Amino acid sequence: MIRILPPIFMLLALAQSVTAACRGVDIRNHLPASEQAWLERQMVATPFSTGNHWVARKGNQSLHVVGTMHGGDSRMARVMQHLRPIIATADAVYLEVTRAEIEAIDSQIAKHPEDFLLPRGRNLQQLISPSGWQHIKTYAAMTGSNIETIQYAQPWAVSLFLVPGGGCRPFGFGTKRGLDDRIERFAIRKRIPIGGLETSGTGFAALARMPLRDQARMLENQVALAQSNAPEESTSVEAYFDESVWQAFLLQPRIASQYIPASAKELTRLDRAFYSNMLGWRNRQWMKTILNLKGDSVVIAVGAAHLPGKGGILNLLKRQGYKLERAAFQ
Repeated sequence: MIRILPPIFMLLALAQSVTAACRGVDIRNHLPASEQAWLERQMVATPFSTGNHWVARKGNQSLHVVGTMHGGDSRMARVMQHLRPIIATADAVYLEVTRAEIEAIDSQIAKHPEDFLLPRGRNLQQLISPSGWQHIKTYAAMTGSNIETIQYAQPWAVSLFLVPGGGCRPFGFGTKRGLDDRIERFAIRKRIPIGGLETSGTGFAALARMPLRDQARMLENQVALAQSNAPEESTSVEAYFDESVWQAFLLQPRIASQYIPASAKELTRLDRAFYSNMLGWRNRQWMKTILNLKGDSVVIAVGAAHLPGKGGILNLLKRQGYKLERAAFQ
């Protein structure tokens, strides 16, 4: 397993560089009226479905909760112009995970490859349908991956490291610098204390919480979508700058079902299982730290998808007695 890790990270870097150079289509501009009406109903029913910057107040403390996009975009410069004065006067800045923790991921994989492997006696082919396995073999050949080594990795690890995410990012200056990175770098320059809400392994643990069968179905669907004629699309990026990123998450399974042999119902079920771990479970873990933060003014910068919903950070803060107010983002 260790021998394949360097190629995996090379492929991950390649996938990121490719998606950063495309423009893509915003699917929201091409929805039929019935689908648009459905989307609006879902957004209304979702707590805190819009807004990338909220202030949560309780007593003398103000928490500036900022929804970030991890990938770069030149429009982040405008966002930072607004956020710099807030960060500069903060008592502390908390990110999902600090840069130092991210840099420790390679060593964690090298030291504990067993965390990424299937249980002894199991292999990936056993979990995948015959047609899906053929797609994965074809995809592995296209990317130069060793299919015999992939056989023993957990589906979430194969998905994370070998299959590029759907959609693409706009072309422009500064596309390699996400908002998390910009906030952390600025806080360091201003000598603002920085903390992480989790370690580098927390996200991996969240993925591993999913049943193997669901992991396998998601991997199979991802590979099928990557090999389909689905257009490159920038819906999630454009929705982020519209401060309505939840629209992209709602649409994702409905759009994917048009290009792969899986129903929107099944894709929605898998998405909910995935996000209950990657978002909901992690949000609950983070709250243990957030509720004990010190300082009158603290900036909390996490992926924008962690903000909306009943299990989102904002609603969890509301349940703890914080008063929430939407603030300017850009």
